[in-house]
Amino acid sequence: MITKRVLQYCSDILQNSKCRELPFHNLTHTQEVVDNVLNIANKMERETNEIEILVISSSFHDIGYSETYNNHEEFSKKIAFKYLTEAHYPKEKIEIVLSCIDATKTPQKPSNILGEILCDADLFHIGSPNFLFRNLLLKEEWEMFCDLKVTEPEWLKNNIKFLDEHRFKTNYGKEFLERGKQENLHKLKQLFKYSYV
Repeated sequence: MITKRVLQYCSDILQNSKCRELPFHNLTHTQEVVDNVLNIANKMERETNEIEILVISSSFHDIGYSETYNNHEEFSKKIAFKYLTEAHYPKEKIEIVLSCIDATKTPQKPSNILGEILCDADLFHIGSPNFLFRNLLLKEEWEMFCDLKVTEPEWLKNNIKFLDEHRFKTNYGKEFLERGKQENLHKLKQLFKYSYV
């Protein structure tokens, strides 16, 4: 089964490359995104062939971090294209996989429903109770790999702006994840208020 082979292939890269040093964009994150696409796709009653494309897209979406930190999506697409072409995966399906990976670039711009599902799955954590913990891992990663040193109030302010401007793409995201995101936004605002005390 292609999805199992892809999951194994991507897991191997994530565990045996510079990705294993990333606090946030590592194997755990990819496994969570795969679980999230399955969750959203099932709730939205998507077809089996669409779910296959979503599992493949989510498995590959951050694999480019094994090559570069900036513009990693382009490398994710290259790796996915090479693997799927050699696996004789249908050309039209490969195109959808690549468009889904492309959609996860910030700011997210999905061009189809599968891209929308992957986008919401990728940012699922901003609407979940573990957001603050995941956010700390991202801060640590940016400090380590992007040489981004910001004060706590600056970090909080940037995250408040991000959550404030972000919009979930799917009906599932708007209905279920938005509430959690608003709670996390409130927590960030409270932390920001007390960061000056």
